[in-house]
Amino acid sequence: MSSIKKLPLSGARRAGPFLFVSGQLALKDGQVVGDGIAAQTELVIDAIEAQLASFGLALSDVVKTGVWLTSAEGFPAFNEAYAARFADPYPARSTVISGLALPGALVEIDAIALCRD
Repeated sequence: MSSIKKLPLSGARRAGPFLFVSGQLALKDGQVVGDGIAAQTELVIDAIEAQLASFGLALSDVVKTGVWLTSAEGFPAFNEAYAARFADPYPARSTVISGLALPGALVEIDAIALCRD
């Protein structure tokens, strides 16, 4: 398992009426965790939810996500886990297949949320 150190980025950053959440990975104590793409997707969305909560927002405030998967074969399991956490109207979404920076990471998701105040 790979570990990460402090990176030069913000976990989330507000700009005008939007909150931009940096790409989240399935990390615990700097280690990639989660057996399989569905489990990692759950953990990634938990991390997004935590970033949103620190600004008083929820998953229902997310208007756009960007998704990176390491394998197209994992898309159905990812999509099922994703659909279980986001409600209609779903965020607009882009999904690409790509390598990720940390070995063992299967999915990364960033998000843009609308701040309602």
